Amino acid sequence: MRRQEEQLVGALFDVLVTQGHDEARKRLLRAYESSASEGRDELIERLITELVAVLNEQLGRREGAVVLTDAIEFLFDRLVSVVEVAPVAIVVVDAEGAVQLWNDGAERLFGWTESDALGGRLVSKEADAGGPFGDSLSRLERGERLTGVETRHPHRDGSLVDIRFWAAPLRDRHDDFAGATYVATDVGERKRREQRLTVLNRVLRHNIRNDVNVVLGHLEALAAERPDDDPHVAAMERRLAEIVDLSDAARRAERLQESDGEASRTTFDLSALARDRVREFDTAVGDAAFSVGGPDVVEAVAHELLPYALDNLLENAVEHCGPSPQVRVAVREEGDRALLTVADDGPGLPAHEREVLTRSDETQLTHSTGMGIWLVRWIVRSSGGELRVEESEAGGTAITVVLRR
Repeated sequence: MRRQEEQLVGALFDVLVTQGHDEARKRLLRAYESSASEGRDELIERLITELVAVLNEQLGRREGAVVLTDAIEFLFDRLVSVVEVAPVAIVVVDAEGAVQLWNDGAERLFGWTESDALGGRLVSKEADAGGPFGDSLSRLERGERLTGVETRHPHRDGSLVDIRFWAAPLRDRHDDFAGATYVATDVGERKRREQRLTVLNRVLRHNIRNDVNVVLGHLEALAAERPDDDPHVAAMERRLAEIVDLSDAARRAERLQESDGEASRTTFDLSALARDRVREFDTAVGDAAFSVGGPDVVEAVAHELLPYALDNLLENAVEHCGPSPQVRVAVREEGDRALLTVADDGPGLPAHEREVLTRSDETQLTHSTGMGIWLVRWIVRSSGGELRVEESEAGGTAITVVLRR
């Protein structure tokens, strides 16, 4: 309650100033100055005590009531303006689920006017309640807060609206459950866009693989008439392999989108994962020297596609290494975090790829940025982790994945 109490103190002080109660204002200022070195909670408690005394002793019952009324009206008007201007649906229900507040955003989202909605039952308190909000009221009564729950809610015209909602319980002065506040937003357009992209992605991948297989068949026929080390054949084979790799990356990106969230996360032993992937790369890349350091076991929670992210970091390190590639993987613990670093001895990560990894918002995919570096970023972010890019001890690049343990 401290934030609400602080807002009430501020509103009362403003009212005392605007109504010309100078002596009361000065007394409150003295109380504030004498308690400024105290903690926030103690300061607010002292000011509230002083306000009660001021209202009783200096203003009298009538003037004190006017000041309190004006302060409450000020806070109420500010709250109402916020609720009404909000571009989302804000709904308040009582302990039984009956609607007590229904803002303009709710009317736009669901179609019902305030007069239609007030008093109606938005959600049931039954543990096995159906409907779009399910048993959310029972869960809120138990003290839970619901964050980003996706469901479908009926619109007044009979259609179903895809929504995402957040909800928190309300308590009365005795700390008994008094209802809940729901905030909902329309995610229908986003879901339709994702569905269209998914279909397009699958069609393109299917067509790409079929076309690549056809081209490979013709290339094999042509290659039979060329020398074994023909550079033109090797270049075409390499390009076709890259197209297949790009198709696989698109498939993983789609899978990442479909499985984003806590349910897609699992616990990894980073040390074991690093040793396993480095062993694979050491066998496949003969001209690179790999090493792994750190404790025998370091556990971390991450998206199930984390091994693919590590593969991309290792590939990136080999690509940007010097003439005799030296790639070092290090695993360590740092408080409640687990860190996995892939370092190379190359000339450093290009600026556009460093930006992809480190900036907080999405950027346009440049022509020279591979899908792999983007997938690393997306997988780590879907793991609830972060990426750090620094110079390695060998003068190259060190990319660190930071995950929660």
